Amino acid sequence: MQLVGLKKPPLHGIYHALWSAADWLYPPNCSGCGKFGQRWCPACQAQVQIIQDPVCPQCGNPQPKAELCPSCRHTPPPYAGLRSWAAYREPVRHAIHQLKYAGDMGIAESFGNSLLSVLEKQNWNIECIVPVPLNPHRQMERGYNQSMLLALPLATALRLPLRPQALLRKRDTLSQTKLSAQERKQNLLGAFQAQAKYIRNQTVLLIDDVTTTGATLWACAQALLEAGAKSVYGLTLARSLLQADSPEIAVAA
Repeated sequence: MQLVGLKKPPLHGIYHALWSAADWLYPPNCSGCGKFGQRWCPACQAQVQIIQDPVCPQCGNPQPKAELCPSCRHTPPPYAGLRSWAAYREPVRHAIHQLKYAGDMGIAESFGNSLLSVLEKQNWNIECIVPVPLNPHRQMERGYNQSMLLALPLATALRLPLRPQALLRKRDTLSQTKLSAQERKQNLLGAFQAQAKYIRNQTVLLIDDVTTTGATLWACAQALLEAGAKSVYGLTLARSLLQADSPEIAVAA
């Protein structure tokens, strides 16, 4: 998928203009630091720790060399590739919390170009985009799915079908935040069901906000493949680095 120099379609421009108009009518506070006047201020943008190569070609975790990490060699994940834009650290962490828990939906549109910048570096022939579904009770409480909001500007920019109905949560699961990697996988076993009519024989791009252990994307990809998807890739805004304190990890401010 050649994205460099991509001309954005009219629908993407309209979507961006609507959010710009909303910002003009109701000036926002920065999602990272709370400063009045911008959704994502220059000071917060300068602090973002962008994940750069080399990374594991499959799971996308930063490491000293661009080769399969021990985890992917031992137990290959079902997705063909996973990439993330930034480390799950401040101010990105706070911005994501604002998006998920404080109704700060506009920041998702701001991060659209960040996700596009990651896709520009990949040779993925994506045919449709599927956001990771929320627990139904959480979506009812929140009123929206943050992964859907992140996926929408990507779909409009790339002229790709957005198919939230392709993946469903069959059952409620425990919150993943305090679970170990193995507990996360067990927690999500059988939690998702894919609708074959939307993704059969297609290459799917899964969108989520944060990757921690990759358990959620693992379970979603498995469900999509079992329903007949040709292949599945994953893209998240941020990830918790598995080697966060290593000086060799390529994370740029």
